[in-house]
Amino acid sequence: MMSLELLGAGFTYRGGASAALTGIDLRLAPGQMHAILGPLGSGTSTLGRLITGLLSDRGTSVGRIRVEGAAVMLGDDPEAQLSGMTSLVGDEVQLPGRLHGDEVSVVEERARQVLRSLGIGDLWGRRLDTLSGGQRQLVTLAGLLTVNPSLLVLDQPSLSLDPDARRRLGTVLRAFCSAGGAVLITAHQFDEVTEACDHLSVLDSGRLITTDICLAAHELERCGIWDTRPREPHESYEPRGQDPSEPVGSTAPATVALSVRGLTVARAGATVLKHIDLDVASGEIVTIRGSNGAGKSTLLRSLAGLLGAGDRTSGMITVDGNGTRVSLGDARAHERAQHLGWVGQDPGSQLSAATVRDELLHAVPLPSHRRRDRATIRARRQEAVTSAMETAHLDTVSETHPYDLSIDLRKDLVMASALIMSPRILLLDEPTLGRDGKAINRLNIFIREFLRRGGSILATTHDRRWAATTADHILELDEGRLREDRETGERAGWG
Repeated sequence: MMSLELLGAGFTYRGGASAALTGIDLRLAPGQMHAILGPLGSGTSTLGRLITGLLSDRGTSVGRIRVEGAAVMLGDDPEAQLSGMTSLVGDEVQLPGRLHGDEVSVVEERARQVLRSLGIGDLWGRRLDTLSGGQRQLVTLAGLLTVNPSLLVLDQPSLSLDPDARRRLGTVLRAFCSAGGAVLITAHQFDEVTEACDHLSVLDSGRLITTDICLAAHELERCGIWDTRPREPHESYEPRGQDPSEPVGSTAPATVALSVRGLTVARAGATVLKHIDLDVASGEIVTIRGSNGAGKSTLLRSLAGLLGAGDRTSGMITVDGNGTRVSLGDARAHERAQHLGWVGQDPGSQLSAATVRDELLHAVPLPSHRRRDRATIRARRQEAVTSAMETAHLDTVSETHPYDLSIDLRKDLVMASALIMSPRILLLDEPTLGRDGKAINRLNIFIREFLRRGGSILATTHDRRWAATTADHILELDEGRLREDRETGERAGWG
């Protein structure tokens, strides 16, 4: 008996010049967990949607596609799968079972058990709008698990999860398979969840090119797949150091670009951040790690002035303003944007124009000017837009709608938008989400160029390898407080 069988399966999007998937042969039996990895554009998301019947009105499929029993899919934007019909976690997770007509008491017990297994049982009474991105992702998955599907298709299930959450998810999925279910995972990154699979395949340009292989780190890299796992002690991280082409010997202390003292943030009556002290020097990248819900996004949003009206903050935030300290204590978000460019975890929430070029043109209002100077001001903005697109490698998609871009390019677009204001500091929330190896390299080039020009970066991340290979300092946020991340620092060869 097969939970899933594909024979010569293929799919071509309506109006597409070529097939997105071609000649896919795949069998998945009950109890099996199979990961299909591929670079961006290889067709991984298309494959998951084809299997679960989500492409019937978007093009033409060929070959045999047979699914035994019910199949459900967690997409690469799990927050979009929250129903919008509930406010509390417990109600959201119970909703699928109740809509299915199951007994109320049975649905509730099943929902509580799934949440406990995922390590988020304490979220039962929490409001959905107070959760972190990773927590909302797990809540969405929990709702799918409560309906006991035969086949679970997960597209990039680790996107916003910390390493411990990824390991727990792997254990939960193994238990799901032991109970007779089957799991298919599609992703651009190799991590603790895909490592837990029975079988591994690689998809490239719409074709399965390798199957049942154990890929070493160099083989993953060759296939364009980013490996987020921490390296073993004998595998060097090659932490970021000084460019050998740059002159050495200067002992002048670096300017503190961003200084935070005693920052405390309370949200929904709970203290999330407690007396945070933080310095980021010019030309430096500092990364912050921490578990889902630790408050990493809250920290960046509080610096950018983007917390809600009911949230309470205290403390001191100052930035370097060309040699003088500028306090941001009472500054509003648009005033802080002159110094701090914020790129959120969900780039779609920061985009509104119809094309990439228009998004950059209208990223910020034109400066105050006289009518006679308008042509000059607009010409300067056009030059700034062209420069930002080139820096972010977006010039080839300038007329594309932002929502037609992959998640990595949407992130790049928001970063480019931040450059229009010429901030000296970028706040990057989970910048490696959804990126394959090539997109990670593009991100690193962007960061190196920004730092070379004297900029500074404060980033949050669950990607320990990326942090160790890029950051000057790695901090960990735990129970509302910042501390040095000893584990990553020691692995990277720092004291």
